[in-house]
Amino acid sequence: MIAKPNPGVRGVGGATPKAGAALTDEAAANLRCLTRELPALPPAEAMLAALSWHANQAITRQVHVTYSLADLARTHGHAVASTVESSLPEGPLRDAIAASTRAYIDAADSLERAASRFGRHFGHLAFAFTTPG
Repeated sequence: MIAKPNPGVRGVGGATPKAGAALTDEAAANLRCLTRELPALPPAEAMLAALSWHANQAITRQVHVTYSLADLARTHGHAVASTVESSLPEGPLRDAIAASTRAYIDAADSLERAASRFGRHFGHLAFAFTTPG
């Protein structure tokens, strides 16, 4: 790195040849930040639109994650069921494990149905924040 003798207040390292000048420059920069006018606030319609967008994104992502988990559980259940059928001999143990994997697959299906109900039931929140007036 090539050092510069006076890179300025916000420069690399902030080095100045005189410490007093550096403090004065920093104080002047802070004073300019403090006396600057605050930016105007966005209109209420924009804030309500942002809230609606975020509500919609939250609902969409929750439903998407639930669908993904249901698909993962269903795929796992089918893999376990096929492994049990090909690996275990017929008998009560095989029947018990096959029944539990069917219940596991049914739970994944009901989870997917619950995600659909959730999305339909709470989807109106995306439009809940109407404009004032």
